[in-house]
Amino acid sequence: MRSLLLPKLLVGGLLVSSVAACTSDDDAGRSGASQSPGSSASSGPPTQGGGTGGEPAAKAPGAGKPKYTGFSSPTGLAYGRDGSVYVSNWSAGTVERITRDGKRSVHVKGLQAPAGLAVDRQGVLYIADYNADVVYRAPASGKLEKFASGFHTPTGISFDSRHNLLVTNRASNELMSVSPDGRSSRVADGLRTPVGVVEAADGTIYVSNYEGGVLSRVTRDGTVETHSKDFDGLGVGIVADKAGSVFVTDRTAGAIKRVARDGSITSVLTGLSSPVALGIDAEGHLATATWGDSAYYEIPS
Repeated sequence: MRSLLLPKLLVGGLLVSSVAACTSDDDAGRSGASQSPGSSASSGPPTQGGGTGGEPAAKAPGAGKPKYTGFSSPTGLAYGRDGSVYVSNWSAGTVERITRDGKRSVHVKGLQAPAGLAVDRQGVLYIADYNADVVYRAPASGKLEKFASGFHTPTGISFDSRHNLLVTNRASNELMSVSPDGRSSRVADGLRTPVGVVEAADGTIYVSNYEGGVLSRVTRDGTVETHSKDFDGLGVGIVADKAGSVFVTDRTAGAIKRVARDGSITSVLTGLSSPVALGIDAEGHLATATWGDSAYYEIPS
């Protein structure tokens, strides 16, 4: 298995400047994974940007006690139509399902490195497998079906208003779109280690980039623009609410942050241990899962 963070497309064997070191393919198996898709490969993620931006973190509530613990490097989070929540366990190669009454079970197993999750309008779960370069479908039975392949470390995924699946290609700095019949096309390139994507209510697509602490905006013609910056290290988790705000996981800062339409940043939850996954339910309630302590937290409204 290759490194969790080493892009497959290298020039002269050199990494981008934000990656200080990497593990070898032999050392990067699931059982030994220690870095998330939204991190550098050094012993500790470097600070990107120059601060958390927006409101001081002290004004936001602290994380408090998690609702669930015992995950294995959780990376993706998505809500089902029935109110269940799915959490991907990167290190274990599984996706767990938590029902409304709190019952936990392994819904999918046998994955290499499950990252982003998304649920379509029929309630079918989709899983980006970062190491396999595949996006899978997992119907109610939990049996895996290959939906699309040929990606370059697919990380964050989400559905747009046209029911196409948006996929961030972390290694090749691309945003891809997959139609319901599994055909892939490129939406934009020139991103900076994209790890998360969401379409807002007004049709604007936002992409979280780990390198440089930048939240990008992608126009309909594929133009990439900077929407907001000065994050410490964005993670896979990014969602949008009906009011037009975008919420992101600032992994290195240990915070969940709200990004307003004008690009201003406000912390809404702090004191987390490397938050990577983020989800929003039909009522607008937020939850996150943290890489550092393998826990699930509900975010105060």
